Amino acid sequence: MTRESRKVQWFAVQLPCEFWNNEDKSDGTVLNLSAQGCAMTAEYLPSVSTYVSLDIDLLNGEEPANIELAGVRWVFEHRCGLEFIRVCPDMLMKLKAFALLLEHVS
Repeated sequence: MTRESRKVQWFAVQLPCEFWNNEDKSDGTVLNLSAQGCAMTAEYLPSVSTYVSLDIDLLNGEEPANIELAGVRWVFEHRCGLEFIRVCPDMLMKLKAFALLLEHVS
């Protein structure tokens, strides 16, 4: 998929996150975000084609946005791209509202 074919708007952010799979739990930083995925950096990144769960702190004083299941689509140096696969409707609304807020401030 080329950048031009993306229909989703991405926002540059620096949001603390925590991600885990069955074995490990790690801290990271979300570098860009949309309602459908994100790029993040971390000291220890998951491998391509693996799956993680993710909590993203939206820095708004509320509970973190929980992504039940995300697939790792690419890894390059100290960054990886995650596609959100399973997100509960409440969390999806929270992410979309946050993206809308970012759209108005950018």
